[in-house]
Amino acid sequence: LAVAVLHRPDVLILDEPTSGVDPVARDGFWELIVDLSRGDGVTIFITTHFMNEAQRCDRISLMHAGRILASDTPAAIAATRGTDSLEEAFVAYLEEASGSADQPAPAAPAVPAGVGDGAAPSAPREDAARHAERLARFSLARLLSFSAREATELRRDPVRLTLALLGSLVLMLVMGYGITMDVEDLHYAVLDHDRSLASDSYTLRIAGSRYFLEQPPLESHADLDARMRAGRLAMAIEIPPGFGRDLARGKAPQVAVWLDGSMPLRAELARGYVGGVHAQTLADVIAESGAGPLRALASVEPRYRYNPELLSLVAMVPKVIPLLLVFIPAMLTALGVVREKELGSILNVYTTPVTKLEFLVGKQLPYIALSMFNFALMFVLAVALFQVPFKGSLPALATGALLYVTATTGLGLLASTLTASQVAALAGTSIGTLLPAIQFSGLMDPVSSLEGGGYWIGAIYPTTHFLTIASGTFSKALGFAELGSAFMPLALAIPVLTFLSALLLKKQAK
Repeated sequence: LAVAVLHRPDVLILDEPTSGVDPVARDGFWELIVDLSRGDGVTIFITTHFMNEAQRCDRISLMHAGRILASDTPAAIAATRGTDSLEEAFVAYLEEASGSADQPAPAAPAVPAGVGDGAAPSAPREDAARHAERLARFSLARLLSFSAREATELRRDPVRLTLALLGSLVLMLVMGYGITMDVEDLHYAVLDHDRSLASDSYTLRIAGSRYFLEQPPLESHADLDARMRAGRLAMAIEIPPGFGRDLARGKAPQVAVWLDGSMPLRAELARGYVGGVHAQTLADVIAESGAGPLRALASVEPRYRYNPELLSLVAMVPKVIPLLLVFIPAMLTALGVVREKELGSILNVYTTPVTKLEFLVGKQLPYIALSMFNFALMFVLAVALFQVPFKGSLPALATGALLYVTATTGLGLLASTLTASQVAALAGTSIGTLLPAIQFSGLMDPVSSLEGGGYWIGAIYPTTHFLTIASGTFSKALGFAELGSAFMPLALAIPVLTFLSALLLKKQAK
């Protein structure tokens, strides 16, 4: 009792507090209980099988087989049954409920008209059946009570709340500035064996490109090797002897380009850039020499749609949003459920009439709301800070985001049913979300280029379809009509994940 009242509660629930206590101690205990009620204004619920204790309560409910038989003041209950004591009244109610009372036939008027003999004893059982059926039905009130409880727990946990509100935002800032495929300010140096006007003109043309940043000239191959090993150069250009002479004679001199292959993607892009600059430079030099411009039988003029400048931010930022909306929401949802298992508070769910679906969806709703809040922040960040143009339908993108975060939090629910600790839930959710989202959803390679199991994972994984929606609305000005095929898989994933989670969740302590 001392532990229970230490924090000065407004409501106190005592389950048979005086069982096994001697009469003197029981009286002392009740003096404390009455003092708490009358002196401190504490509302006290007590369960007891002693009628003399029940007599001390302001209001009592008599129960049998999980069903309330009567609820009123002790005096009113005794008066209703016409008995001298509360114990006799309770016995009368029990006999009536169990159908064992030895009552004469004329006592049957209590039964509704038209009901034959023997119907009265079955009425309580029918009421109990209806009561059990009502508890088994889906209850929105019970579901929302779990949502309110989860929201309260989030407010009381500053670490989880901060991660839920700002985690995606911080990661988007890091990834938005960190993930880029643009090759600019590439450090390079020239090893010029010719040292002619033609070689100087050639190097000046390359130095004028915004893609390259010239470093002090190289002295030898050893200098080239040392600076490239140290990471001070990503590219080195070696101009052969006689470069200017061969160029004046109309020959095609060979220029060596050394690239740091430890970063293959950057090296490939740099090779393409320097190849284009090289071809244009040679064409200009030949034209200036009076030999006339080189003419091809046909020319190719590429035109880039949706991202004319081929900027990485324009392409990557819309793809980062789906990646972050699958990782953090799923992880937080899984931790929210598994935390109940670790703390033992899930035992409260086992002992209540709440259904598994009510419990899971109730836990899921706050994280859906937080995920949509994060989506709104990331959208504003993409448009305002990263200046990614948005050309499509905002309602289509928002609807896709709502379906997507409902599915990703459903992945978290599924992970929570398969794990029993927060560490396992964190590891399982990270692997189960990031790996498919990066490798199989089309983030790096189109899903159509995948083979075998990788293709089927990409085809059914929710991130694949929201990537299509995000890229289509940001870059291609698409809306509901064009993206209908991407909405359907997301809508189908929600009930599948939710009911699979409910099926796997054990509503019984092991």
